[in-house]
Amino acid sequence: MDTSHTMTRREFIRTGGRLLLLGGLFALFFRHFDQGAKKKTQDVCTDPKGYCRKCSALKYCGHPTARSFKTALSQEGSPS
Repeated sequence: MDTSHTMTRREFIRTGGRLLLLGGLFALFFRHFDQGAKKKTQDVCTDPKGYCRKCSALKYCGHPTARSFKTALSQEGSPS
């Protein structure tokens, strides 16, 4: 048996740890990349009480209540 090509237990664990770490980094990267695409519009209200006025996501929110609130704000601010 040629022992020059066999992997020791320590090398196996080290290589497995490196691959696991690399896989975790790729998973985090693609998860972050995927969430960046979802931030354009939002269909679920994030404010627990449902108020749009103080919501931090109002600018990019696509929820129907938020859209009507933004429309009402723009009509309120424009002179008739």
